[in-house]
Amino acid sequence: MTDYEKKEDKVLEKIVVTVEKLDTDLEKIDTLDEDVDKKHEMKKWFAEKKAIHEIKKILHEAKKYEKYDDKELEKAGEYFNSFE
Repeated sequence: MTDYEKKEDKVLEKIVVTVEKLDTDLEKIDTLDEDVDKKHEMKKWFAEKKAIHEIKKILHEAKKYEKYDDKELEKAGEYFNSFE
C-alpha cells in the first residue's frame, strides 16, 4: 500500500466517524420529549451542519476541498442560537 493510499484511507475513516456521529446525534434528537417539532428540525439541521462542516475540514486538510471556511460553523451556531 502506498503512502497516498494510506492517507486516503485515513481521510475516509475520519469521514466515516463523522457520519456515524451524525447518525447518533440524529437518533438522540428523535428520542427527545419536546412538544415543538420545529425545535427538533432545527436541532437536526444544526447537527447536519456540524457534520458537513467537519467533512469539509477533513477534505480541506487532505487538500481536496478549497472552499473551506473555518468560521462557517460559528455563523451557523449564531443563527441556530437566535431561535432559542
